[in-house]
Amino acid sequence: MTLARARPDAHPRLHEDHVLGMAEMGYAGLSEQWLMRRAGDLHWRLIAQAMGQNRAVFTCPQGQPLYAAFCATSLRLTAAPELGDALRLSGRLGQLGHGRLASVQKIEAGGRLIGRMILISAFVGRTDPGSNHGIVRRAPRILALPPPAPRVAQVLAHHAARIARARPMPDGQQTRLLPCPVLEFNAAGLLYFPSYAALAERADCALGGRMDRRILARDVVYLGNVAPGEEVDAILCRQPARTLCRLATPEGRVLALMRSRFRAAEPGLSSNTGDRTA
Repeated sequence: MTLARARPDAHPRLHEDHVLGMAEMGYAGLSEQWLMRRAGDLHWRLIAQAMGQNRAVFTCPQGQPLYAAFCATSLRLTAAPELGDALRLSGRLGQLGHGRLASVQKIEAGGRLIGRMILISAFVGRTDPGSNHGIVRRAPRILALPPPAPRVAQVLAHHAARIARARPMPDGQQTRLLPCPVLEFNAAGLLYFPSYAALAERADCALGGRMDRRILARDVVYLGNVAPGEEVDAILCRQPARTLCRLATPEGRVLALMRSRFRAAEPGLSSNTGDRTA
């Protein structure tokens, strides 16, 4: 594979602008799924920029494909943008050591800061080309060496490593879900990282959770993946405004641990459009 080359950037920074329409807004405000997908794409493009590549396509020295898989993500939202607002997502990339890279991304709407995201990734590849169970860390053909990541990203990395070692098991209600390959897997055939939060939301809804809420914060530690056709068990420990969730296979292999915080919001899009039928 021949990759178009650009000049390596020792201080990678990128931003992108959007106008919030129906694709970007959800039932209770800004769509977390849309936001995380955009943030993931920006993260990968930051890595490509740091490596001097025009495309976010990565390989190991032997030419086998690599993926910038997420180890942990953290989302904070302090305000709710409205339909039609201009939103800017801007990020910078830093290194954490042990082959990990972190992007810190600001979320601005209407010219004011409304939140931030931190995404931490490591390069991985498959030991078996046809399996999602043999995912291991591998070094890329070209290694990006941006400046050290900000302290906020270092704190998240330390917290995620501690959780990954301890793997706490919340007690609570449990339900079993089947991820949809068309909607919840990416082009690499892996369960896409925003889909972990989507599965937690599906589980909460199935267990009778409130629908009139919007996300304020979500921290996710990613520990494993599944193949299309494999079921996932979700265990939720719910409080009025907080939820702890553990995703695992029916055999008990832990896939992710997450902590979420919410605020009540009006259902539908009435606060944005005055019309619940769009």
